[in-house]
Amino acid sequence: MKDEEKENVKNENKKEVEDIKEATAADLLSLLKDFFKLQNQYNHFRIEEYKEWNDKECECPICVDYTVHLCDEKEPVFCDGFMEEWE
Repeated sequence: MKDEEKENVKNENKKEVEDIKEATAADLLSLLKDFFKLQNQYNHFRIEEYKEWNDKECECPICVDYTVHLCDEKEPVFCDGFMEEWE
């Protein structure tokens, strides 16, 4: 009888340890999810603040060359200055 009780206690302890590990993993995933959500909000606020601060558009050739524009081209064409940075 004692051997059975010891085995039951061992099994209960293993189950408790596994439950604790699962709870810890769930807590970690929840923290990561919240962290990334807050990072997205923070970046959104930073972008909005930047837009307010940088409200004027510069039309000089250098700034226009380094500005990213979306286009419908299948193969986008970049200026020479951009290509030099990536080579």
